Amino acid sequence: MNKVNSFEIELLRNNLVESKHKILMTTNNDKIGFDFFPRSAIKPFQIVPLLALANKNNIKFDSNEIAIFGSSHSGQDMHLKLLKKISEKYEINWNEIFCAPQRPMHIQTADNYISNKFPFIKLHNNCSGKHLSMLIYSKLLNADNKNYQSIEHVVQKNINKFFKEIFEINKINFGIDGCGLPAIYLNSHSFLKGVKNVLLSEYKDIWLSIFDSYYRHPNLVGGQNRTDTNIMINSFNPLLAKSGAEGVLFATDNETSYLFKCLDGNFRAVDLVATNELAKLNFVNEIPYKKLVDNYSKNLQSTEVYSFNIR
Repeated sequence: MNKVNSFEIELLRNNLVESKHKILMTTNNDKIGFDFFPRSAIKPFQIVPLLALANKNNIKFDSNEIAIFGSSHSGQDMHLKLLKKISEKYEINWNEIFCAPQRPMHIQTADNYISNKFPFIKLHNNCSGKHLSMLIYSKLLNADNKNYQSIEHVVQKNINKFFKEIFEINKINFGIDGCGLPAIYLNSHSFLKGVKNVLLSEYKDIWLSIFDSYYRHPNLVGGQNRTDTNIMINSFNPLLAKSGAEGVLFATDNETSYLFKCLDGNFRAVDLVATNELAKLNFVNEIPYKKLVDNYSKNLQSTEVYSFNIR
């Protein structure tokens, strides 16, 4: 293979093309890749250093705790209750997380808060689980948690050291993510190779615990009707799936790994293409794709106004 697989999805209104999007797809078996920001798709890897240090301190996180640490949750009640419980258990002040208050991604939850004039809080931020995990990590390191989000903080330095090892890269480029943390930039080939590398490393059991936690608690990883959640719920075999902002979706069964990236960052397009292709590959059934088609094809009056063409 000398080029990356790609798909084009057309969104048609009355059979007339309104939008087109190009999606790249690559696997761990491909020899070439493309440079990209994984965004939240990096989270399964990002929490490995915390779990490694916890093991050394005889701390064993519950599977639901691991799932929420690696989540991009929708801000539903189940997410906030768990985050508050974890904060109390590990004696962490969740108000110290760096990410800002955010409207919950779960529409009904957000509407309920607005109608009752309740303020959104930091724990509603979809990255709050990751930030809470970093405060715990900083505490285990006996470090000052001030500026833990800085690339110069020991938390980020340790995570970056792990990235270099697992992704086999000497120099890492970063941007700043929406939640304020460093956002790694790397090649998709290195990213997908990371699954095999971590399984061959001293972190194998930790990775398997993360994999198991994702698969056991898909609604904590995302939430109701989130695409990565639906992929894991409807997979034929145990599977880890994680979406990332700007049109990224990663899925692996630890044997074969897939990465999808919409070049213009459209999440609707990448979700439709990824779920359609994963169903064809027998990774999942057709339910995730059909749910998306049903959701995206209709307007607020439930009239079907869109159709989709993937090629």
